Amino acid sequence: MDKFNLIKKAFKVEPTERVPYAIWKHFPEFDKSPEGLLKAQMEFQNKFDSDIMKISISGRAFASDFGAELGGYDPDSGSRICLKHPIEKLEDWKNVKQIDVRNGEFGNQIKAMKLINREVEGKVPTMMTVFSPFMVASQLDKDVILHYRRDPELVGEQFKILVSAMTEFTKASLDAGADGIFLATQHFNNNLNDKERLALEFNPMKSLITKTIKKDNFVVLHLHGDLPDFDLATKLPVDAINWHDQQTEPNLSEARKIFNGGLLGGLNAESWKDLSNPEDVSSLISSVYKSFRGNGLIIAPGCVIPQYVSNTIIETVVKTIRNLK
Repeated sequence: MDKFNLIKKAFKVEPTERVPYAIWKHFPEFDKSPEGLLKAQMEFQNKFDSDIMKISISGRAFASDFGAELGGYDPDSGSRICLKHPIEKLEDWKNVKQIDVRNGEFGNQIKAMKLINREVEGKVPTMMTVFSPFMVASQLDKDVILHYRRDPELVGEQFKILVSAMTEFTKASLDAGADGIFLATQHFNNNLNDKERLALEFNPMKSLITKTIKKDNFVVLHLHGDLPDFDLATKLPVDAINWHDQQTEPNLSEARKIFNGGLLGGLNAESWKDLSNPEDVSSLISSVYKSFRGNGLIIAPGCVIPQYVSNTIIETVVKTIRNLK
């Protein structure tokens, strides 16, 4: 079964000939240029042969074009660090301007997608990483929730610029060859009240999906953090959901009762730092799989594989998944 059919069946919760998997990490320094990201992504894919190739762009790429000043990299996640936010007080929201996603860091990610697509088209499904508009807002303004509550009219109106930019970026990424998107959010939880979650997260993401995703594309929704509103997430038009299933509710079996689509999870990569024996990782994976025992599972990390995880550990992970029955 080729990777495209394998993933399609998993998204439809149909039996597959083997257990599919998707692994990904950030590529510090390499992600500063399209050519560098191409090199790192291809080396990683050729080595570990994921059934879905997630394009792991710089973790602050979108904020950069809106004025964020970036520094080095977080040593654990491998994501870029923000040195200075462009919005520090409420009035700064007035300075948010429309951008052309074909230029700057947005444009670099689209170029990287084009380069990667030339290498892997027809071989492995690819998904471009897309941040929810409100996640981008939080990278521009660390007090965005407070500022929104103080002046929902101002922030809400300017927020539309971010929704437009992320929608246009998604379209351009799919046009560049991406088969789907990995739509990530860090605020689908109790940081927002129910009304705010609808206005700032659910509705903008639903709009982005409906305006960009075509019949042959797919959407994997990533819910970052503790206790995501999983019930609401299942109402979005997505094919699969990825979350920290080994660290927070719901677990995989509970999620299967709620959502009849693909589930990406099973790997608690953050915990591997404390393991000295790679075979201990193998036992953890086997235990998770045996306890789930259902269709539609794509084994994947709850978030990004940390930088401190060695290739030896990842090789053990892949070998274990390939031997699952």
